[in-house]
Amino acid sequence: MATGQGVGSAAAALLDAHLEGVLTAYEAALRGTDSASLREEGDVGRYLAEARQVLLHVVAELHRGTYLPQPTRAPGRTVPAAGRTHPADSERAATALFDAVAVVLLRTPEDERPSGAETAVLFSLLHRRIVSRHTARSVAHVGHLLRRVRSAHDDERRRIARELHDEVAGQLGSGLNWLELYDVYRESGEHVRAGERLESARDTVRGSLASLREIMTGLRDRVDAALLRAALAREAAQLGESGVEVRVGVTGDESALPAEVTEELFLLLREAQRNAARHAGATLVTVHVRVSPGGVRAVVEDDGAGFDARATVPRGRGGMLSMRERAELLGGGVTVESQPGQGTRVVVFVPLRGEPGGDDTGGQAAAPPDRG
Repeated sequence: MATGQGVGSAAAALLDAHLEGVLTAYEAALRGTDSASLREEGDVGRYLAEARQVLLHVVAELHRGTYLPQPTRAPGRTVPAAGRTHPADSERAATALFDAVAVVLLRTPEDERPSGAETAVLFSLLHRRIVSRHTARSVAHVGHLLRRVRSAHDDERRRIARELHDEVAGQLGSGLNWLELYDVYRESGEHVRAGERLESARDTVRGSLASLREIMTGLRDRVDAALLRAALAREAAQLGESGVEVRVGVTGDESALPAEVTEELFLLLREAQRNAARHAGATLVTVHVRVSPGGVRAVVEDDGAGFDARATVPRGRGGMLSMRERAELLGGGVTVESQPGQGTRVVVFVPLRGEPGGDDTGGQAAAPPDRG
């Protein structure tokens, strides 16, 4: 590989001298973003540590003069990066670091700036290093989502098997017992008792059919929900049978929602409702969805026990994780507000891209802060 000792030394010295200023500007950009995950204290520290590594690597390469592009790596052999990040957040962080370097250099007095060639070399190295990190994080995130999808499929299969065993198979087994008793009483000439056992068998079979229809309805809600309002209304009716009042409101043009958004959003909101009913002891749950050209915003509130949303997710609320990941799959975000004894509020925002007049944010969005 060709080298050029000293060619980038001025750029290296300048970047090294302004390293802390670049990191300060980068931190301010992260904390000012509208992505909730980028603003979290732990993530900010992680991004800053990684940015320092990137900048020091660029400085070292400039000093060595090893600034020509490296040979193409085989797929998957990207520069390792700690953890995983949603690709949209990773792209935002990468852009923020690149901009921070550019702003600091542009603020340097003209007579102290490196030459145009040195500046081009600096930004070429910076770009390659940032892209490698961004690619590594994105690949890790995609792998994580694929594992979650497989896990969700396995969980769903186990749930269906459990419901078929507990509801349908159990009732059919009882029905078979009634039919066997019917045969016993009929052969002994006790026709009245035989008739009673036959009627019990009929009732049990009817119950098993009703349970089977309920399971099938749940499956149809998952894959065939044409309108979000209708699917949410069916879920509200089912929860209502258990004594939980659920009020559903949907405003805006539902037809603007792509089918995959409708389905995933329904599953997410259903999880929030069921969490409220099963784990929080709520008696009232309100669901409001607002569809606009730029995105869909949903709020689920309950009057249940609540919990400390800043602490670890409590036992029985593991569905919070799946809700966040469903939102991530759609490029959106979920925020949870709760305090012990004061209920829970779940806010979901999913951007709608490519729609006329839509707000194409180009990345993952956090739920807007308004409480409407």
